Amino acid sequence: MASLKRRLELVEAEREAQEAQLIREALSRLSDEELLSLEESMLAEARARGEQPPPNELLEKMKRWEAEELGRGS
Repeated sequence: MASLKRRLELVEAEREAQEAQLIREALSRLSDEELLSLEESMLAEARARGEQPPPNELLEKMKRWEAEELGRGS
């Protein structure tokens, strides 16, 4: 029974990987304007549901770098 469960987990992981690859391929075909529009739409939907959108990792890194640079200047 354990081997059947493990096989099912492997099949599910492979399906998820294939789905993620298809999504990456589709997103790679979008223009910058289309990507920005999609992002804005997703954020608006999240706010409409009362969710707080996750922080932008790049912006957070830049804020940390800026804070580090300001700390060094003091």
